[in-house]
Amino acid sequence: MTNNTSAIGMSTNSTDMKDGALKKMEEDQKKFSEEDSDDDFEEGEFNTAVAKLGEGVHWDQEDTEQKHGSQLSFIHSQMMSYKQNGSYGLGEDVYAFITVAPVFSMPFVFACGVIGIKYIVYGALLYGVIVEDFEGFDGAEKAATAVKFFLIPVAVAMQEDLMAVYAGVANARYDSKVLEISEHATKFKFGLSYLLRLFDGLFSLTVNFSVMLKTDDVLGVFLNFAALHFLQDIDDVFYALVEKGFFGDGMEHMSTVCRQISWPRRTGSNRVSKFLTNLDTILFTTTLLICLVVYIVVTCHYVVFVEETSVEV
Repeated sequence: MTNNTSAIGMSTNSTDMKDGALKKMEEDQKKFSEEDSDDDFEEGEFNTAVAKLGEGVHWDQEDTEQKHGSQLSFIHSQMMSYKQNGSYGLGEDVYAFITVAPVFSMPFVFACGVIGIKYIVYGALLYGVIVEDFEGFDGAEKAATAVKFFLIPVAVAMQEDLMAVYAGVANARYDSKVLEISEHATKFKFGLSYLLRLFDGLFSLTVNFSVMLKTDDVLGVFLNFAALHFLQDIDDVFYALVEKGFFGDGMEHMSTVCRQISWPRRTGSNRVSKFLTNLDTILFTTTLLICLVVYIVVTCHYVVFVEETSVEV
């Protein structure tokens, strides 16, 4: 009996051990299955995150492009607003009297006299350079020739009156409202003022350019540049004296009237207006190219002349 009971107990224990092992295997398998499902879930989350990240990058690119476009639109609107609200003053020189003062009045005649003085000075210098003292480029230094080339853009840009004409033609518009301030500021005199200033600027550029071409040494080129620059300020100096009352109260009053007048700015709202707003660039570039062509032609002519002279000798 005892042995059978023992055998039965052993059999029961063996069955329990098997059952425990099976349960453990099932638990392990279930655990592994849960871990696999967790991995799949994490992988799905990762793929979703990557997709969202890609969408976010695409959205950031679109947002950046939209911001860039809005910034350009804002800058364009600011420029249009600036042009619409901007204005051009007459300038603090005697050419303001040409526009504002009555013809044959003291300010008008005074302005004509100052402009005439500048023309005479430029004419005398030009006559001395071209007619009397122009002897070619004998002995010209190579360094001076190079300096002249690089000073040509400076010579053009330094012509204040010429640059003022280019800027005014491109941007300033005549407005009949100025007649409320001065009834003599007509459109004809508006154009006359710019025409006289244009002659002044071209005269000054011609004199400076001719003297530069004639000068044979580097130091002389710079000294002549500095010496001739003050001639451009003759009208400015006299206008400053008028403002300080050196030529009477009537002249001083007219300078006060000139300060109250300004011209509206051209906005570039249509094709013609856009073309006109670019005239300053076109005119400046054209003037520079003409000076460069003249410089090249004169320099090449000098080189050929020197070679022919050396062959004859």
